[in-house]
Amino acid sequence: MTWTGKNFRERNRMFPLLNKKSLSLRNKCVVVTGGSRGIGFTIAQQFINEGSEVVICSRSKQELQKALQILNKDNIVAFGKVCDVSNLSDCKKLIKFAKDKLKKIDILVNNAGVYGPIGPLQKIDLNEWHKALEINLLGVVYCSHLVIPVMEKNGGGKIINLCGAGVGGNKTMSNFTSYFTSKFAIAGFSEVLSDELREKNIQVNSISPGAVNTYLNEYLIKQGPKKSGREMYEQAIRAKEEGGTPPISAAKLVTFLASNNSDNISGRLLSAKWNPPESLRKVKKISGNLYKLRRIDQELFYEKKE
Repeated sequence: MTWTGKNFRERNRMFPLLNKKSLSLRNKCVVVTGGSRGIGFTIAQQFINEGSEVVICSRSKQELQKALQILNKDNIVAFGKVCDVSNLSDCKKLIKFAKDKLKKIDILVNNAGVYGPIGPLQKIDLNEWHKALEINLLGVVYCSHLVIPVMEKNGGGKIINLCGAGVGGNKTMSNFTSYFTSKFAIAGFSEVLSDELREKNIQVNSISPGAVNTYLNEYLIKQGPKKSGREMYEQAIRAKEEGGTPPISAAKLVTFLASNNSDNISGRLLSAKWNPPESLRKVKKISGNLYKLRRIDQELFYEKKE
């Protein structure tokens, strides 16, 4: 018998040992924005490997179709929708599409993002600056807003937001004001939303994937050192030559945060490079300021791990 489409969930119920790797993610229904390439695609693949079904979106129909061909190579476990997450109407259609295809939504991964205009603020196009904020930040807000009632009905859920390079680190990103501002805001948004949803059994976290060698890195290199800034340009070159942080590191952190193994973690900013799942499992208590983004009251940035 060929297990495809709607009977894929039935296969998992009948043969549970086929998905030994993550019992908590088997049969979960996941939405990954920007899932047709780069980190988002790797995240979608990892969820499928763990026994989940996914809906991905992209602004490009061609890239979406190409990604779905790969994801559905063995079974029909992935569905795609053309969507510009900066458009609220598109986001409404995406969430409705996901509900129709998957029947529920357990996990939302807000991954879609762009670098936006690169260069000194006084020289960039402010319309492009504004558009980057709409994609990177409002896309997260729109999709989260729309999925919360669905998760409430399910009795809980997980929202995982990708922050991006530099956020939470000890350096800013000169010449990337729209990107850095929007990604920095995502971390704060995640903390506040986590507090709002704490009693509804919905955990919200954000992650920094590290210097992953993706199409965004190639885009940065094409801008050259004059626009990107010498330090960022050279960092991008090194990431290309050395391979950078593997995208699978981010994918594994995301799937860990999506599982019931991380129900005690919410409102945190975690690094795919410095906070792998195996290290998080060893932390007995996560409270206070541990893995929080910022402090302004002269307290230490991080609490000591117990």
